[in-house]
This record gives sequence, C-alpha cells and structure tokens, in this order.
Amino acid sequence: MRNLLIVTLVTLLAACSQGPRGTYSDSAQLLRYTFEADGKASVSLLGQVQQARYVREGDTVTVHVPGSEGEPVAFTVNEDGSLQGPMGVRLEQMKP
Repeated sequence: MRNLLIVTLVTLLAACSQGPRGTYSDSAQLLRYTFEADGKASVSLLGQVQQARYVREGDTVTVHVPGSEGEPVAFTVNEDGSLQGPMGVRLEQMKP
C-alpha cells in the first residue's frame, strides 16, 4: 500500500511540474515563446528577444520576465496543448 502511495505521489508531482516544451507562436508568428525543460523561456516580439522564467501550476503557465516592470503573463493550457493568454492571444506549438 505504501509503495502504491509513493508511486501515485511521484506521478502526480511529475505531471504537475511538466511545462510546455518547444516554441509556441501566435497565428501571425509575430509573438513567440520558447520553453525549455529547466523553467527557462525566451520571449520574442517583432524580433526583440527577452529571457524569462516560467512555472506551471495545474493548467496555468506563468511567465516572469526579470527586470520587466510588467506583471507576469499567465497562460491557460488548453486541451489541445495550445496556450490561451491575455487579450485573446492564442499560442500554438510550432512544428520543428
């Protein structure tokens, strides 16, 4: 019973901590977020790139841009894996 509890807990923690991987873009490809496995991200808007960090909690991915005066940006992970952001921004994973 104890082993089952440990396996279940480890599985849940791994599922909750997994964030998006790869590059996501809006339909016009003007805005891009690239997510790395270690919680690092880069944000590109009209060719300007800023380094960032992200955290996934449940179905929310929150991106923090260090040194930015703006608030963190929160995205909802949709069932199809796309990211829904503020002001109607929808990011879809780009194919390699």
